[in-house]
Amino acid sequence: MALPLVLSLLVGCDPHDATISGRFAMYFAQATSSNILRVKQDYAPVECDYALSDPLDDKLDDMDEKDLLEDLFVKEECWGEHVAAETQFQADYNLQPIDCRTFDSAPYNSNGVRIRDTIVPGWEERYEEFCCAESHDSDEGNDPDGNIFTTDDCNVRRGRYSTFPTEKAFYLHQGNLDSYRQEAILTAEGDLQLTVHVSTQFGDMRFGWVIDPDFSPTECVEGEDGKAVEQSLFTDGNWIDGWSRGDPDGMTVYHLNAGSIQANPNKVDDYWYFHRTWSAGAGFSRFGDEDAYMFSTDYIDYAVDAAGNYAVSPMWVGTDEAGKVVSGYGTYGTEQYPELNCDKDGCNTYQDYDDFYEAMVDNFNVGGEDKEGTNVIAVDRELEELGGLSYDDFPFHVRMEDNSWRMSEEEALAGEGTNAAGFEGWVSSNPNWVRFNWSREELAALATGDLDKPLKGDFQLYMYSSDNTGSVWFYQGEFEITHVSEDVWGYEELDDIKREEADTPECGE
Repeated sequence: MALPLVLSLLVGCDPHDATISGRFAMYFAQATSSNILRVKQDYAPVECDYALSDPLDDKLDDMDEKDLLEDLFVKEECWGEHVAAETQFQADYNLQPIDCRTFDSAPYNSNGVRIRDTIVPGWEERYEEFCCAESHDSDEGNDPDGNIFTTDDCNVRRGRYSTFPTEKAFYLHQGNLDSYRQEAILTAEGDLQLTVHVSTQFGDMRFGWVIDPDFSPTECVEGEDGKAVEQSLFTDGNWIDGWSRGDPDGMTVYHLNAGSIQANPNKVDDYWYFHRTWSAGAGFSRFGDEDAYMFSTDYIDYAVDAAGNYAVSPMWVGTDEAGKVVSGYGTYGTEQYPELNCDKDGCNTYQDYDDFYEAMVDNFNVGGEDKEGTNVIAVDRELEELGGLSYDDFPFHVRMEDNSWRMSEEEALAGEGTNAAGFEGWVSSNPNWVRFNWSREELAALATGDLDKPLKGDFQLYMYSSDNTGSVWFYQGEFEITHVSEDVWGYEELDDIKREEADTPECGE
């Protein structure tokens, strides 16, 4: 008679609260990924006694580029064995190499031996074809010569947002989200969490997201009678309504904005960290041996200056009483997102906030020509153009935050548009998001148990290694939740416990 109970316990340990469909794309760092290093132990290394093995060999200085290429690759019989072993490894684990590092500076310094000993074997034949900007422009007269050791005819294509493809050598591994476990939980804090498990060649892959269904940040301020009252943060309306405004499919949108920061436009090394109550949601993942952080919402444009240091440009504009842009983005000198698709004479300054927002949307979602007539790749297309990930298979999309709804006409007329201590005038880029077919009010009333109607939606996650392996990975797909489980491991809100211990009143008490 105990058998039914045992079966019910087993079912409870293997929840299937949702159905999931979609894709994942994993960029394993070729030299440092824990997953790659583990599985490669099963492959015997190819031992080579190269004729040219000393990076400081004087012969390297005396060779012309053609001889150098042949002596280091073509004439070395062992190099062919390296390529054959690497080709087999890639085929066994469904790996696509991507290696667009620049080799003309330290530690390679265009040294043939060093390049040969670090590049993915076999990729040298594709390096200039894939990585060089000259191979992708319309000028047939500047095509690279096909020699990886000549650096004067190759400018490596670099992403403005997805910069990782030029930082390391990677293996791209992709597949379907064929999950064997899906758990939807309403946590003790009232958050909705979906966790998904998928089996891969590298072991268990799990990922998920968590959102606050009743997300609406407030602040405690002094009322007209001198007593403390709670009001919507910065006198804004509901953030979820603002984010969902204009969604092409009429969905309810949550930006997974945990960990976001702004930078003081007047002192860019002064970072403004978000309070935890401003976080609508977060993403999490573990892929085989590698844990991840979520790539957070950006309110800052990071670029590399002439000295090789990261330069910060807040994605904010200040406006005067007439709504005209008078300060902010466009004045720092290191901005990497220019106005696109505009009249050549009118591309130098933003007219108003809407013009600024449109420019950021063009850069991230549309692409187009800048004032010099140069075609600029949209950020949404960088993974395809620079990372070898087909947009048809994985249509990466960064959602841009339009904060024009936040500022009232009265605030604009009062000149509040130059106050950056809020969200007016800001644009953010959001690579992590979840959309729902339920309204905000329906989500706020979510309860545990079988749902009267399915909760459907879609999501995208952008993750990177928390173990400093350099790996980067992405998830994108659709879900349908039919059951929400109770969080049996939850506990009371710590804030409530501490407030009671310290006898601290609620706002308005």
